[in-house]
Amino acid sequence: MALTLGTGVGTEGLQRRIDALEAQAISRAAFSVDDRAFLSDFYRTLATGAKLSWLVRQTGQMMDHYLDGSGRDYRLDPDIFRGNDKVQARLGALRKQASSKPCVGVTHLASPTFYMPDASKVDSVFGLYHGKVALTRSLAADGRCVVHVRAEVPWFWPSYASLKQKYGNAHAESFPLPNLKSLLLGPSHALYVDNGLGEYLVTLGIARPFLAYAEWDE
Repeated sequence: MALTLGTGVGTEGLQRRIDALEAQAISRAAFSVDDRAFLSDFYRTLATGAKLSWLVRQTGQMMDHYLDGSGRDYRLDPDIFRGNDKVQARLGALRKQASSKPCVGVTHLASPTFYMPDASKVDSVFGLYHGKVALTRSLAADGRCVVHVRAEVPWFWPSYASLKQKYGNAHAESFPLPNLKSLLLGPSHALYVDNGLGEYLVTLGIARPFLAYAEWDE
């Protein structure tokens, strides 16, 4: 499986297997022990491959945590947010709002929920979804104005039912997983997997959603 995911050799057979499981999930047909084992191996392999890649390391770590099934909050390296232009734009607006007032007491500001993935940070494209940022400014004992930032994102996939309701198509959010063959010959050679299948892991008892977050001082 790792060889297929990495090189693209044998993608056609793997795609047929994934497509069949997606159809089962949408129709809520029974999943066999082999089906569950395959999905567990598939997503664990994705997680391991991502962790070995510098570009999407934290995505792989979050995938592992999702599959571990504890549901506990997971603390991220702030870089996935600090290197993200879209997140920084939201924080910039909060900083500007905070700086318009004297640094007295405690000021807490938060953004609305927004779609966080941005091409400026590849890890965020695969690892983030809808989240929010918050800024807390306070006056320290030594007279310094201290700014504390928290960024968070609930880590889960949308269900097939919610995708169907939103788009009229349960397969609406189906994304390519690039491999060597697709990079050389084009995206048609990538493996396509529904977001809904990732969510269905929870129904199967293979995974559990959690809150991913990072905090830092400025």
